[in-house]
Amino acid sequence: MTVLSISGLGKSHGAAEILRGVELYVARGDKLGCVGRNGAGKTTLLRLIEGEEQPDHGSIQLERDARIGYVVQRPVFEPGLSVHAFVEQGLAAIHALEAELERLSHAMSEAAGAELESLTKLHGNITAHMEHLGGWEAGQKVEAVLSGIGLDESFWEREARTLSGGEKSRACLAKVLVSVPDVLLLDEPTNHLDLVGIEWLEDFLRHLKSAVLIVSHDRRLLDRLVDSIIEVERAQLTRYPGNYAQYLDIKAERYKSDKRAYEEQQDFVRKEELFIRTHMGSQRTGEAKGRQKKLENVARLPQPYLDVRRPVIRIAEVARGGETVIEARGLELAHGENVVLSGVNLKLARGERVGIVGPNGSGKSTLLRTLAGRFTARSGTLEKGYKAVCGYFDQDTSDLREDGSPMSEIRRLQPLWTDLEVRSHLARFLFRGNEVEAVIARLSGGERARLSLAKLVLAKPSWLALDEPTNHLDLAGRTALEEMLGEFSGALLFVSHDREFIDTLATRIVEVKDGAVRSFTGNYSEYRKTLATELVSARDRRDVEKERKATTEKARVARAAPTKKEKPKNPWQLRQVEDAIMALEAERERLLASLGEERVYKDAVLARETQQRLAEIERDLEQKNAEWEALI
Repeated sequence: MTVLSISGLGKSHGAAEILRGVELYVARGDKLGCVGRNGAGKTTLLRLIEGEEQPDHGSIQLERDARIGYVVQRPVFEPGLSVHAFVEQGLAAIHALEAELERLSHAMSEAAGAELESLTKLHGNITAHMEHLGGWEAGQKVEAVLSGIGLDESFWEREARTLSGGEKSRACLAKVLVSVPDVLLLDEPTNHLDLVGIEWLEDFLRHLKSAVLIVSHDRRLLDRLVDSIIEVERAQLTRYPGNYAQYLDIKAERYKSDKRAYEEQQDFVRKEELFIRTHMGSQRTGEAKGRQKKLENVARLPQPYLDVRRPVIRIAEVARGGETVIEARGLELAHGENVVLSGVNLKLARGERVGIVGPNGSGKSTLLRTLAGRFTARSGTLEKGYKAVCGYFDQDTSDLREDGSPMSEIRRLQPLWTDLEVRSHLARFLFRGNEVEAVIARLSGGERARLSLAKLVLAKPSWLALDEPTNHLDLAGRTALEEMLGEFSGALLFVSHDREFIDTLATRIVEVKDGAVRSFTGNYSEYRKTLATELVSARDRRDVEKERKATTEKARVARAAPTKKEKPKNPWQLRQVEDAIMALEAERERLLASLGEERVYKDAVLARETQQRLAEIERDLEQKNAEWEALI
């Protein structure tokens, strides 16, 4: 059933045409990913659907009584309103249904006959709608969503307007999610979430019954969540079935097919026009006129378009330095009295690629800035390797002068370059024409990121420290950056929430959590598998320990119980059994301790063998304890 219909939609901003003749039909439960270059019109499309902007042409029809959920860009928080109370406002529709059910229940108690039948049917319909919205678990839903997106219990009673910008965005997202709208519109919802929050949101949206239209540059989210891709390009909208990876394949095939058909038609037209010119006025004039008439009626195919523009990011060859790029020993990092990290020991080797991950606020950026020489540790030592020159990318692009321009920023680094050389360099990062003189304060996030990268490659670094380098880049920009970093021969240390980016580049993961750092070999997917193994091992250890305690307590009680026999049946055999029990208990303790060792939990085979041996020991202990009871 169609819940949202868009027909002939057109929108312009001044002389710039943003959308033209857009057609879109969204069914209940559809999961649609919206992609396109920065500035293509994706956000404008969402604003038109939500009603923040009005179209110049066309219509947007929503199914009767259907609700739209949209995260507002500038939320208003009432004074004194707590975070929990603010998010609970998203349950307004559910509370209205609860009130209506209560009214109907009261009316049904006083009705009879046809009226009762009508009220009963209405009560059933509203009850079904409540179940669809998950209304019976509304209270728990608020807390589950808040925790899932990274606002745990410590935030719930805080005044909402005192939150940071990112925290406010997460609170607004939570409010929309708990409302379970019929159509959910999301514009880059992962921007303020950490990796755990992104994976939670992905799972939440996958099971949500609402139709979802999501603008995102997170390729893994688009691959795992959506069933169709909506591409906004050159003011038009094209729908592709499947996820993001399938969209890329289908688009490439469509382009090849359309190009082949266009070229064949062009070849046909050229041959026909040549025939007409050659034979017009000759004995074959009649045939030439006939062909001309047919040619005039041929529907001309448009020339296929494939936007291949993307930054051309190249970096100078790295001079070979020492085997160690940087080494930190016993670092303590603090902001004032607040200690962020302590006891940090970390070594970055030449050519190594390390991704830094962890919850929001855990200290990832502080650690990166410290290692890059942009922040001073309170204590500990940081040693730079031979010829180690760091190129640092700041996610806030604070290295850019707000009153400057792309041209002036590059000239600061290359004062001897001609205007043509500066423009040529900026063109590789998609700054062309008058764009090179634009005021930096007015640049978009993506443009600022591209300019910072244009400066970074001129610094001739031997290693790179990158803080969220993909945050404002579109999909083409992210791909170009990945290719450059893949070819970069120096060491790489980066913070990112883009799982595809981390998986593509990282050979080691450093986790920053609870004031400490841990190192894991492999990329992000391998790191997540290791955590899952640890979780299973920890659960198994708890189960084994619980069973061990129960068995030990049972044996203790049995041994302490009074017996009518003054002497055991066989003292020598009793001693042998007791020695066996003590040996088994000692081995069990040793194996339980080994499950927490890295060499065991990182080796799936060894971990499984250890757990199997523990199970065997428990069986042996049960048998030996039974023997002991029979001997006393």
